[in-house]
Amino acid sequence: MSVYSIKDLERISSTKAHTIRIWEQRYGLLTPERTDTNVRYYNDDQLKKLLNVCTLLNVGLKISHISQMSKQQMTQEIDKLLTDHRDEDAQIEAIINQSLISTATFDATLFTKNFEKAVSLLGWVKTYERIIYPLLVRTGLMWMKDDLLPSQEHFLSNLIRQKLFSAIDRLPPPGEESQKWLLFLNEEEDHEIGLLFAHYLIRQHGHQSIYLGVRVPYNDLSKVVAASNPTHIYSFFVGHHEQKASEVITRLSADFEGPKILISGSLGNMREYFENSRATYVPNILKLTEILHAT
Repeated sequence: MSVYSIKDLERISSTKAHTIRIWEQRYGLLTPERTDTNVRYYNDDQLKKLLNVCTLLNVGLKISHISQMSKQQMTQEIDKLLTDHRDEDAQIEAIINQSLISTATFDATLFTKNFEKAVSLLGWVKTYERIIYPLLVRTGLMWMKDDLLPSQEHFLSNLIRQKLFSAIDRLPPPGEESQKWLLFLNEEEDHEIGLLFAHYLIRQHGHQSIYLGVRVPYNDLSKVVAASNPTHIYSFFVGHHEQKASEVITRLSADFEGPKILISGSLGNMREYFENSRATYVPNILKLTEILHAT
């Protein structure tokens, strides 16, 4: 079981520590434990309760009312919210909070339950845009601030990977005259979810996709390009130094004159670099979709 400070709860729930303390004092909402030196700390159950409280506050319930609910009543209210299609934004926030709970407590069943609701409500593309991506951003920030164990981040990433691979497997085979995309991450890149979703989107649009995954040696990439003759080469950079990214992009542009070179990811101030490069920056799903529709 993980241990959280009140500052950890503030970051994870986006609720001020001062507010959490008031809820404790006035309503007995959380009951922190204390270390031998009298420092307050919270466990997974306390975090789960706080996130559930935030979910119910988001739909207009009063804290005075929520504080009187039993654990069962709170769960029932959230279940009703997750099936009520009248307030999509509230549903999305509830699903994100429930996904954070499932990540903190390694609850794959809870994650799957809420993920299936998200896909049913939004479809795959909007689920990625409005739930998966914001969830990865929040958990990434939590991991960097030591609010999330590396094992919890891996747990979440692998659950999302499983869902994406399952969705891809259900797509019909592409046509022979379609675009042929080669997708890879370079030798130092492990962040796969964005590229894997692109793989899904390419296949959904009826195109061919050769998916190589993470940490692909450059020499191997050259052999695959020679053997497969792709129309597009696509890669992501997440958290790389601009110099490293520019080196890889320059090399791709110089070595592969036939296919279009497409790049996504967090590249900071590098967008101007693409004005003098053969490579094209793909900032979002809309731009990628435009390219997929092009002949």
